[in-house]
Amino acid sequence: MKGLSGRLVLLTGGSRGIGPTIAAAFVQAGARVVLVARDAHELAATAARLGPSAHAHPADLLIPAQRDGLIAAVEEAHGPVDILVNNAGIEEMMRFEDSPLDSITRTLQLNVEAALVLTRQVVPGMLARGRGHVVQMASVAGLAATPYGAVYAASKSALIAATNSLRLEYAGRGVGFSAVCPGFVVGAGMHEVHRAEVGEAPAALGSTTPAAVAAATLRAIEQDTGVVIVNSTPLRPAIALFWVAPRLGEAIGRRLAGGYMEALARARAPRR
Repeated sequence: MKGLSGRLVLLTGGSRGIGPTIAAAFVQAGARVVLVARDAHELAATAARLGPSAHAHPADLLIPAQRDGLIAAVEEAHGPVDILVNNAGIEEMMRFEDSPLDSITRTLQLNVEAALVLTRQVVPGMLARGRGHVVQMASVAGLAATPYGAVYAASKSALIAATNSLRLEYAGRGVGFSAVCPGFVVGAGMHEVHRAEVGEAPAALGSTTPAAVAAATLRAIEQDTGVVIVNSTPLRPAIALFWVAPRLGEAIGRRLAGGYMEALARARAPRR
């Protein structure tokens, strides 16, 4: 999609983590932004900080009644949605056998089901107008395996696979699809929780910033890019290794990330 000025963006997970930084980048580019999150007060405060181009629309995407009519409600209030950014998500890093069953369900419902349901709601209107773009906020965890994150990785892999499929299905029809895949994001969101629990991630895994993720998101829309990796280290060869030489990729993954992820799993393990 060429040019973001005047476009209407719907951004989920807009009140915390990397959401406000992504929203600010859209506002700076001249777009109008509708922020969606559960906490109405936090959401309103975020929108107020961003100025008159930002609007709060509280909704809990885990509640079907609040999710299923979301696009229609936003469009009735603000006009057609040009860009959907599915940024809301849950991260759980723990031993798989320790994962509560409701946590598995909740993660998949928010990270995958809600994202695809909103995408399904918005695509028909985009096709009718001959323009639009959908961004799934995925993760490098969806491209290269790490231990102790099976459910999270599965959810992000699903978003990447869906993006690739939709790009093929709707090629040439004016609607684009992107999956933005950050590594560890320093300064906001999940990585800050990790740092508080077990300290810094190994330098070899690299990192990125909310501003870099926001810039990559806008570029992906403007250039209609499919899968975008946002990280400070050249991960593409390492990711490719998981697919062309799986045993070697697994060995490298365990060496680079195993100790750190195991520490997170121990920190989150239930008391026995």
